[in-house]
Amino acid sequence: MMLPSWKCLGRVTGGAAWRCLTGLLVVFFASCDTHQLPRDESLASLAGRPAAAEPVASVPPAAELAAPGGQTQLNESPGLGIVVSGQQVPDVNSPITESIAPEPQIPAAQSLPVETNSPDHTGAISALCEQIGAKLGSVEAEDCLAQAFVADDRRSVKGRPLLFKEVAATSEAGEPFRVLLMGGVHGDEYSSISIIFKWLELYSGQALEGQFHWRFAPLVNPDGLLDGQRAVRQNANGVDLNRNFPSADWNSLAVSYWQNSAGSNPRRFPGSAAASEPEVQWVVQQIVDFQPHVIVSVHAPYHLLDFDGPAPAPSNIGELYLHQLGVFPGSLGNYAGLNRSIPVVTLELPSAGIMPAREQIALMWRDLVAWLDQEGRRKLNARHTARHEDPASAQPSTGLP
Repeated sequence: MMLPSWKCLGRVTGGAAWRCLTGLLVVFFASCDTHQLPRDESLASLAGRPAAAEPVASVPPAAELAAPGGQTQLNESPGLGIVVSGQQVPDVNSPITESIAPEPQIPAAQSLPVETNSPDHTGAISALCEQIGAKLGSVEAEDCLAQAFVADDRRSVKGRPLLFKEVAATSEAGEPFRVLLMGGVHGDEYSSISIIFKWLELYSGQALEGQFHWRFAPLVNPDGLLDGQRAVRQNANGVDLNRNFPSADWNSLAVSYWQNSAGSNPRRFPGSAAASEPEVQWVVQQIVDFQPHVIVSVHAPYHLLDFDGPAPAPSNIGELYLHQLGVFPGSLGNYAGLNRSIPVVTLELPSAGIMPAREQIALMWRDLVAWLDQEGRRKLNARHTARHEDPASAQPSTGLP
C-alpha cells in the first residue's frame, strides 16, 4: 500500500495540514492487524503479559515472602504483589475473563443419579450454566450442561445452586478410593474453575482414573464469580471462604490473625463465626456425606503445589512443584488436612487469569491420577491390614477416613 508522503506537512499549513495528518493516521491504522479480544477483555489488561499468553482473569492481591530455612511466610496485607521463588507476580485487578482455544469434544463422564435433583434444581442448574458460559471464555454453556451436574437443596448466599457431579468407579472390586475435587473457592480465580471442566473432558472410565470414585465441584463460590461485571475473591457476604472453615483454632485465632497478619484486608475476612457461610457449610456436608480419602482443591496464582495432612505429599503435579505454605485459621487445609486427617492437595495454578497450556492441563491430570493411584492403593492396603489385625482401630470415631 502506498502511504501519503509526510512531506505534505511541510508544504501546507492550517486546515490543510490537519487534513494531511488525519489522512496519514487513517491509512496507518487501516494497515494494522487487529486482535479480537475475548469476552469482557480490555486492551489495558494485556499490558506486560507474554505474547503467547492467553489473557483471562485478574490476579488477587496477596504476598508470599521467602522466610529463612526454606519456610514460606505469606504476607496478606493489601496492595502487595506475590513473590514466589524470587519472581514477583503483579497485583492485577482488571475485570476480564479467561480464554482458551477450542479443544476436541470428548464425551462427558457418566453421572450417578441424585434424588435431590428435582425439576426446580434442573432449571437453576441450567440458568447457572448459562451464566458460567457467558462469563468464562474457555467454558461454554453447552460444556457445562453436557456434564449433567446436580445440586441439592443448599444454595449460595444469592440462591445459586452449588454444582457437583459424582462419577462412580468403573470397577466394583473392593472399596473404591474416593476423591473430592473442587475449584472456584475464590470467585476471581477463573482458571481454577475452567480447569475442572477440562479435566472432566479428559476423564475416561477405561483409564486409570476410572478406578476411583470422584465427586467434582467446579464452582464452590458462584456468587463471587458472577455477581457484577467484576469477579471477586469473597462470597456475597464479603467472606473469604478459605478462612471460614471450622478449624479447631478458628474461635481463638481467626479474627486476630485477620486483623494483625492480614491487616484487616477485606479480601481475607474470615466471617462472623466459623462455618457461617452457606458455601462452607455445603463443603463441610460434602465431606461428611462423601467421606473422601483425599481432597483436591484448585487455586491460583502461586504456581506451586501445597499439601496438608497425613500421607506422603506428591513432589509435583505437572509444572507445579511441592512448596508447602502452612495453614491459616479457617483454611480448608487446616480443617480437613490437620483436624480431620484427610490429605488435602492444593494446586496453585500459575495465573488466576491465564489458563495453563493444553499439554500442562493434560499432564497435571495424569500426574494427579498417578499420585492418587499410588496413595490410594497404599491407604486402602493399610486399612485392609488394620481391619485384619485390629478391627476396632479401623473404625474412625468421626465417620471420616
